[in-house]
Amino acid sequence: MNLSLSSLILICIISANSLFAAQDDWVVISKKDGITVYSKKSKNTAIRSMRAHGIVNAPISKITAILRNVEAAGSWVPNLVERKYVKNISDTEAILYDITDMPWPVNDRDTVVHYKLKLSEDKRSLILYFKSTEHPNAPAGEGKVRAEIEFGKIYFSPRGEDTYVELILLVDPKGSIPTWAVNLVQSSMPYDFIMSLSEFASKTKLTCPEGIKELIDQMI
Repeated sequence: MNLSLSSLILICIISANSLFAAQDDWVVISKKDGITVYSKKSKNTAIRSMRAHGIVNAPISKITAILRNVEAAGSWVPNLVERKYVKNISDTEAILYDITDMPWPVNDRDTVVHYKLKLSEDKRSLILYFKSTEHPNAPAGEGKVRAEIEFGKIYFSPRGEDTYVELILLVDPKGSIPTWAVNLVQSSMPYDFIMSLSEFASKTKLTCPEGIKELIDQMI
């Protein structure tokens, strides 16, 4: 079979595109308790992006109420030492300061994160966007390392009386932790988050504020 130069070039381009597409794909790293966790290569860092999804046996109003309640966070957010408001903007938006416990001898991490809850364009989901920010009222804590959430999204979609939850994020803990160790530790974080959220939802009676109720009422 004779191939022209243009045909060979076309084959090479298609093969290269297929290879790069494969590298961008999410890879399943665990399936447990109805929660599937994925990771994939990130564009500008060796730290892998993480994704997870599962069904939480609680209505979307309760799930969003839990995530909005700063005082209750210490009862369920894995490894959280402290959470407080830097700026409470509205029922659907806030800037929060967190301290996260790290195993000895690693310094605890702190973060300043901007959260905003929005209705999806198709009005079938709520999306919580979050990423690190800076604020003059939240300098780095003494003895803490300022971690960075480069991007984060949590999707919430009603499934009858339950809620489909999907988390996507990229977190850089900074400091001198080897990248392989960061990727290993973070591979369990999305599972722990959804599992802890589900367990807390089963026993709390928190109700969501009016601003979130208004978003839920607009869903179809």
